[in-house]
Amino acid sequence: MASLTLRELYFSPWSERVRWVLELKGLPYARHAYQPLADEEELRRTTGIATTPVLFADGEVVGDSDAAVDWAEKERPTPALLPSDPRQRAAVRALELTATEVLAPTGRLVMIGRWLAANVQPLGDHFAAKYHWSKDAEARGIATLRRALPELAGAVARSPYLVGDAFTRADLTLACMLTPILGPPPDDLFVVDEPIRAMFRLPIADDAAGGPLRAWRDELYRRHRGGRVVPAAA
Repeated sequence: MASLTLRELYFSPWSERVRWVLELKGLPYARHAYQPLADEEELRRTTGIATTPVLFADGEVVGDSDAAVDWAEKERPTPALLPSDPRQRAAVRALELTATEVLAPTGRLVMIGRWLAANVQPLGDHFAAKYHWSKDAEARGIATLRRALPELAGAVARSPYLVGDAFTRADLTLACMLTPILGPPPDDLFVVDEPIRAMFRLPIADDAAGGPLRAWRDELYRRHRGGRVVPAAA
């Protein structure tokens, strides 16, 4: 078995996605905390990647969350997180991409706008430049979320799982990627100091779709996460 180290930003939904998959697969790993601003240049220089998470297998860079999750699936096929049926696999992949490439980045843009308005510095300016925030981009993001979240809330109201009748990577990924929109799960599931928790909850989280999605996400954590998520030991 490869010796695994995860370079992670604790609050990042992409880091949480990889942690969850590694733990669900029973793959032991060491955790190495990443500090925004302070560690970015070193991370880019040593890995060629400017964002976390980054998974190292026997010192080799596996990559970001998509590469890391695929690597874990290949390394430890059970429990399977991708259906065997090709149409269901395609649906899982499409939902993963929607969650990781649309929902979470959009929520992050809106969140950056809130940080800037509250003068949360230097993180506000740093992330605004890094992720190309603008007032127009934030407005488009809010419109996107208002279209997408009710559809997802309707989907999870019909079934506890997004694809088929079993837990898949689509469920795990969406549960993680809702954090920049709804805020983290409750403290009994995910340890976050209250001031930081408030920074990760958008006003849109209180719209009609927010409640059902939050209830679905929290129940999914209770059934499938396997324990309370805590920061890496210092």
